[in-house]
Amino acid sequence: MTQTNVKTPRADQFQGDREAVQVASADTMNSPKRTKRIVGASQRRAEIVIAALFVLTAATSIPAAFVLDPMLNAPNYLAWIFPNKAVVVLDTLLWSFNNIGIVFIAVFALPLLRKLDEALAVGYLASRIIEGNIMMFGIVATLLLIPLSQEFLKAGAPQNSLFLTLGDVLKQAKYLGLSEVSALMLGLGGLLFTWMLFRYRLVPRFISVVGLIGYTLVFLVSIAAWFGLVDPSPGASGWGGVLALPVAVFEIILLPFWLLIRGFKMPEAP
Repeated sequence: MTQTNVKTPRADQFQGDREAVQVASADTMNSPKRTKRIVGASQRRAEIVIAALFVLTAATSIPAAFVLDPMLNAPNYLAWIFPNKAVVVLDTLLWSFNNIGIVFIAVFALPLLRKLDEALAVGYLASRIIEGNIMMFGIVATLLLIPLSQEFLKAGAPQNSLFLTLGDVLKQAKYLGLSEVSALMLGLGGLLFTWMLFRYRLVPRFISVVGLIGYTLVFLVSIAAWFGLVDPSPGASGWGGVLALPVAVFEIILLPFWLLIRGFKMPEAP
């Protein structure tokens, strides 16, 4: 009687299965684990510096907008400037610190933003530099009021003289450089910056939307001021100061605190 042989798994088949399981286990152990994104030291340092500079610009520009205006709005302002030149120097120092801050915000943001859109990042830096130069023109005009006031007093403070005419011109140059013309570049540069924040979700959409609205209003108000429709100067009556509130909330509260606490959420590299 012939015995039928039952087919059994071959030894080499078992060996192959064990090797396959071992290879799969090794691949699983060697595969990178999904870990929380770690921010580089340079990026974190840039975020902290940008937040600090936004606070610095607010802490200097807001007092600077009110320090000298009461004196310049007085009827006999030219007679008061030279005896109180320390106030004028303080005002120009505050504006100078503000100018340094606005330029270096874009400088520290450039390495981060250019990874996403180099044209917009460079455009933001350029707009900030132009804004700073325009504001320096207003600062120089303010400082020139000191020697003009000195000569005015030496001449015996003559009324209806060329001194008063030059003083009014320098006052207008200060206003144009520090408020009306520079606000246009502030709005334009801010729109480039907040659009990148919104487009690439670097911060929560709520923060970037507030910035977009604020800088849009600043841009439109500055153009309207050229036509005399609104007065954007600090303390002025009308809608000029009210429309500046959104950008103030964005620059003073929302963005600095978010950068200090969480920072930018940079997109992962593909």
